[in-house]
Amino acid sequence: MDFEGVGTALGYGRAIREARATTWAWQDRAEALERELARARAEAAAQDAGRRAQLAALRGALDAVAPFDPILKPTGRAYEGGTPERRWETAYADAYDDVARREGLPPARRPMTREERAEAAEAEVLAEPVTVRRSLWWERVFWRGAEYRSREGACRARAVAARKLRASVART
Repeated sequence: MDFEGVGTALGYGRAIREARATTWAWQDRAEALERELARARAEAAAQDAGRRAQLAALRGALDAVAPFDPILKPTGRAYEGGTPERRWETAYADAYDDVARREGLPPARRPMTREERAEAAEAEVLAEPVTVRRSLWWERVFWRGAEYRSREGACRARAVAARKLRASVART
């Protein structure tokens, strides 16, 4: 009987069981942290909804109390949900952008006029890449998953889609 081999096998077995137990403990901890993170995100979303409701109530109260105050006048721009921007709200984006620039964050999403929103939608479509895959004797051109005969054809299709999107956004 090879007692050295048996002892080595028992040692390896114990090490494997300990490694598995450690792995399961870390996996359980990761799952608990994921649940905690999901709960925190849900709480933050609930608080955000509550603050938005409070702001909507305050806006309504301000409109009722001082409808002709110049600071409460609309700027002509609207948020994505359709709520008009007021002059007093413009200070938020400027202050946010100052901090965001220093911290490396993206700038605030500002409200836009219908025309600005249409231009942004068109620019977003025109920024989508046209992919050219080459082989030895041919090339395949793709845009949005569709194959085109040439790069120019894909670019024309992209331009047509951008114009259609711009027209549909400008109408709404």
